[in-house]
Amino acid sequence: MASWSGSIVRPYIYDPESDPDAQEEAVEVTTFRMIQDVSQWYQCGKCQSMPTEAENCCCQEIAQVQRRLNQLPNPPSCMVDHPGLEPVCLNVYSLQKEFHIYRADYGRLPVRGINQRYRFLSYRSFVSWCWGFLGRRVRVVIPSCVVLRIRAEFPDGQGNYVGFRPPVE
Repeated sequence: MASWSGSIVRPYIYDPESDPDAQEEAVEVTTFRMIQDVSQWYQCGKCQSMPTEAENCCCQEIAQVQRRLNQLPNPPSCMVDHPGLEPVCLNVYSLQKEFHIYRADYGRLPVRGINQRYRFLSYRSFVSWCWGFLGRRVRVVIPSCVVLRIRAEFPDGQGNYVGFRPPVE
């Protein structure tokens, strides 16, 4: 039997090193979108400009959302036109079921007010539907068009919305 006590594990030894020039280019592209007119970056026709750079993304840019769209024989050009969006993410009875599942898994829901609760659960349902289970503190950006559709269904009376928040380490 071989002894591994003297072996050194060196993960990522064969991975390529990052290219600082490529990182700078990526930063330029992401910051540029905030000053562009929304018609220059959306592809679905239903997105609108959002308050932060991270939130300015179209459903046509996200592979997981594209995969869900392409499951249909005639995929719509926008996720808000997908026939599954309403029953999965906007139907209050489905969201009530999601609420009970959330409470069983995580305890008390950290939001107040029925529309805020439904928005929270609707976002979670959309992510689960497109990405599957991500785990705690793993967050993804939801396309602008979908966020706007959910907000239209479950509006805040004062128009106060949180937007995307990266996970806290």
